[in-house]
Amino acid sequence: MPEGARSPCDHCAGDRARKLFDKAGDSYVRCERCGLVYIDPQPTDAELGAIYDEHYYDAWGTGVNAAHVAELKRRTFHLMLDRLARAAGVRTGALLDLGCATGYLLEVARQRGFDPFGVELNRFSAKLAQEKFGATRIHCGTLDDAPFAPASFRAVVMSDLLEHVRSPRKLLAQAHRLLTPGGALIVVAPDVGGLSSKLLRTAWTDYKREHLFYFDRKTLKASLRQAGFEVRQTRAFPKFLDLSYIRQQLVEFPTPLFTPLIRGIHALLPERATRIAFPIFAGSMIAVAVRT
Repeated sequence: MPEGARSPCDHCAGDRARKLFDKAGDSYVRCERCGLVYIDPQPTDAELGAIYDEHYYDAWGTGVNAAHVAELKRRTFHLMLDRLARAAGVRTGALLDLGCATGYLLEVARQRGFDPFGVELNRFSAKLAQEKFGATRIHCGTLDDAPFAPASFRAVVMSDLLEHVRSPRKLLAQAHRLLTPGGALIVVAPDVGGLSSKLLRTAWTDYKREHLFYFDRKTLKASLRQAGFEVRQTRAFPKFLDLSYIRQQLVEFPTPLFTPLIRGIHALLPERATRIAFPIFAGSMIAVAVRT
């Protein structure tokens, strides 16, 4: 393969990409035609399977501090559905959460009047979500084998999912087919063009091998339009976090500067202070798009 030749870009099918850097054995590249950043070659199914084990969603409340982490997630999901209502006018109807984990977003959606459904590949997390909503509402697998008919949903949510899949282009097209005309899609994803990525560079915590693709606002909007969506909003998106949760994440995904800094601050404060939640812009963006 000639220098610069790579696997075809998932978005534009371009076959030339510039290597940005290597990290943990993976090569991170940028498509020279459209600017999409991705890992090439992608990890194997076996390598990804070893990552998505029983403990992958511990941060979603299946491990220690479950109730506290769950409340942080729910507050973030309320904010997400607020954006959906304002940008697309969608407030009720059938909602499908792709990569629903243990079902916290679906709990919030049901509370707000939506009819909740989910898809989750991780069988451990899918089982927990099925216990909350029933096996007919939570599909353990992928959209490829899910039993949902076209035009079944008023809303589809991809929260921290699109970067994980082998073909974002395919998944966005599937989501478009599942939505009713006027139905809306929410995508929340790490912003490779955001401030945290620029500051941390290769130490950015979202550079990890299960994240196969890296969008900025330009490439995300282009991908949504390619799938047939009208993009209503793309902007930075905060998540409700507190110091205890941030410390936990930085211990699991350490950075040279912020991990020792946050651990030091955490050690100085009383526990009550470390549990005060704030909406923090930590490198994520949100897009709301409508099927026309």
